[in-house]
Amino acid sequence: MEEELNISNLIDSIKKWFFLILLLMIIGGGIAIIYNYGAPVKYQSKSTLYVEPSVTSSVVDYQGILTNQKMVKTYAEIIKSRRIVNKVIEALNLNLTYEELLSEVSVTSETDTQIITIIIKDSNSTRAANIANTFAEILISDLAESMDITNIKVIDEAIATNIQVEPKKTLNIIIGIMGGCMVGLLFTFILESMDNKIKTHDDIKKYLKIKTLGIVPLNSIDSEIKSKKKKKKKYLKITETSKANIKILTDPNSIVSESIRMIRTNLDFADLKLINVTSTMPSEGKSEFITNIAVSFAMLDKKVLVVDCDLRKPKVHRNFGKQRGTGVSDILLSKGALNYRSALQRFESNDVYVDILSAGSMVSNPSELINSTGFANLLRELRDDYDLVLLDCPPISNLTDGVLVSKLADGTVYVIESNRLDYTLVSNCIDDLQSNKAFILGAILTKVDVKKEKKIYGYKYDYYYSNYNK
Repeated sequence: MEEELNISNLIDSIKKWFFLILLLMIIGGGIAIIYNYGAPVKYQSKSTLYVEPSVTSSVVDYQGILTNQKMVKTYAEIIKSRRIVNKVIEALNLNLTYEELLSEVSVTSETDTQIITIIIKDSNSTRAANIANTFAEILISDLAESMDITNIKVIDEAIATNIQVEPKKTLNIIIGIMGGCMVGLLFTFILESMDNKIKTHDDIKKYLKIKTLGIVPLNSIDSEIKSKKKKKKKYLKITETSKANIKILTDPNSIVSESIRMIRTNLDFADLKLINVTSTMPSEGKSEFITNIAVSFAMLDKKVLVVDCDLRKPKVHRNFGKQRGTGVSDILLSKGALNYRSALQRFESNDVYVDILSAGSMVSNPSELINSTGFANLLRELRDDYDLVLLDCPPISNLTDGVLVSKLADGTVYVIESNRLDYTLVSNCIDDLQSNKAFILGAILTKVDVKKEKKIYGYKYDYYYSNYNK
């Protein structure tokens, strides 16, 4: 199973960086083409020699044949010796050094044969043939003079041809393209290994060691589906204000709304009344999530209150189409003189009710207020009066407010935007929560592109997509 997952991840990585790989393949092929036009053209000629066996009384000397086969390799080395090469240079009056001419020569011999082939590659086809033939002549002459060996004969003389053997244009282009592909794959693996962002619920389980309570797909998924429909839908009319940003009411049949219902099922614990919702960074979809989940619980006839504990940049009141007005900071600063009920605002939509306690007036010391005894007393009072209290806290990467609230809540829901944050940053924040004895219920992964991650999430929504399109 792990092997299948790794292969699947590998294929996904290649798809993700396909255009980079394609670009490098084109560049590799282009470099090969440029090289082909700039590389020197070479022609090849070869001369073939045969080492004759000795014959006694019309009977072939087989021992001699075996000896000749072994000597073939020796002769091949003699051909490349300095003495033979220099004699060829002198005979043809070549303007080449020993090393330069030796680089043009290759000698081959077929296994278990007495055949020697001298191959010459040169920029001039006629000169290549002359050099090959001269090598053969000088080898035969030298061996006869120095070793009294006379059983080597030329069976094929070298001839000049117009066939170019270098550069090997087709092969070079293939090598260039494959080289570009290999470099592209290498870059892909490096980039993927450096990408530590949390994208799926598997990443949450792997890196953060906490469970996933659910995912919230991108709103654009719903927009794409609706744009393909010819008939317009009539959505539930909101009786409060058109400024309210509550997907589960404005578009109850959407993918996002269905996801909220799934999360509601996972959060519907009888013994949890005070739930804190926080995130690592701003704009991860935390306030939108808490607004929608609050309404979804209210649809079950639960008495729900949303408390905006983000005293710096509150958003809950805007999501419900309300004014900031009097809220948490004013209640705490009054030191008991102001009852929280007088600061409540109610959101109403077709027999669905949610109470809101906004952040209240701006203050210079939000952390001190959140950490005060008055805030703890306020939460105890809210716990007794409501079935469910949802606390919207600021991000905890640079602020302590979320950690302080988590210590007082029954449980904490951690919101993570998909494909945005490095898992080490999120992990450190979760460690801070846990070290302060916060009970983490799990994570909500927001802004998930379920179409992109179809292998992981698609099966959950295929049935729903089909119904939604009707």
